[in-house]
Amino acid sequence: MICKTGMLKRSRSMFAAAVALSLSVLAGHVQAASDAYPTRPVTVVVPFGPGGSGDLTARTFARYFEKRAGQSIVVENKPGANGIIGTQQVKSAPPDGHTLLMVSNMTHAANSSLFKKLPYDPQKDFEHIGLFGVFGVVLLVPANSPFKTIAELTSYSRANPEQVSIGHFNASTQIASVLLKSSGDMPIKTVSYRTIGNAFTDALGGHIQMVFADYPAATSHIASGKFLPVAITEAQRIARWPEVPAMAEFYPGYEIILSLGLAAPAGTPKAVLEKVNGWIVDGLQDPEVKEQLQKLGYSLRPTSVDGTRKFLLDESAKWAKYIKAANIEPQ
Repeated sequence: MICKTGMLKRSRSMFAAAVALSLSVLAGHVQAASDAYPTRPVTVVVPFGPGGSGDLTARTFARYFEKRAGQSIVVENKPGANGIIGTQQVKSAPPDGHTLLMVSNMTHAANSSLFKKLPYDPQKDFEHIGLFGVFGVVLLVPANSPFKTIAELTSYSRANPEQVSIGHFNASTQIASVLLKSSGDMPIKTVSYRTIGNAFTDALGGHIQMVFADYPAATSHIASGKFLPVAITEAQRIARWPEVPAMAEFYPGYEIILSLGLAAPAGTPKAVLEKVNGWIVDGLQDPEVKEQLQKLGYSLRPTSVDGTRKFLLDESAKWAKYIKAANIEPQ
């Protein structure tokens, strides 16, 4: 007669062995999928227009990623609604790592306070992969502008109410514009553009007088001599433009820092996220990539998968304060 206790122990042992085997097989499949990834071209959706920081960064890394991935990397611009259109597209993509999103602390931090209801959850709908780095925003004027300093701008705008307009094209430059207006008590107008390129064109055409642009987008326009930098939004001056003052020198506490990184749809395997994160970390050490990003004004900041998620959570709280201080009502 077989002891019931023995049978029970044997059943438990067999069940445990079956579970272990199943987990082992599953782990093997996940590892195999990670080793094989990517199995076809990868699309990086940039939720902003051509010529901006997200676009320039994506194209810089695409060339490096292609060497590592052995597949083509397609950069696809999907601008509109402060990055919501492109972000929503990636949210609905298959979670297999073949569609990635260029994320910023605008799409995944500021937008939570700028909109009453987002069509995506910045944390629940995405797996965060890693950061490329951080940078600031710079206020530009055409080379023939009647004002070339904050003091001249303040004086001119107060003497000519509503005659000075600032162009902006996303949440960060919108907030920078509104904060400048309120901090300096300047009677100026802010004008929204779909892409930064349109704002530059209108500034050169005399339709607006100033443009707020992030460093990567502004660099070539400053180098061309067509635009002059008036002030930056970082807390202190930077080595790249040591003669350009920080806005905080005039308005203490004024600081706006931007970030860019990659994310994937929720459910993308952790092994794939770690693999792409490794490409980012290694890429930031590549001499060619490093030089290009530093020329664009980046402070390089490689982060882990978990570190990227925490960074964006912290940024959400920070941008909520900025938006409240700027008296911007959620749309």
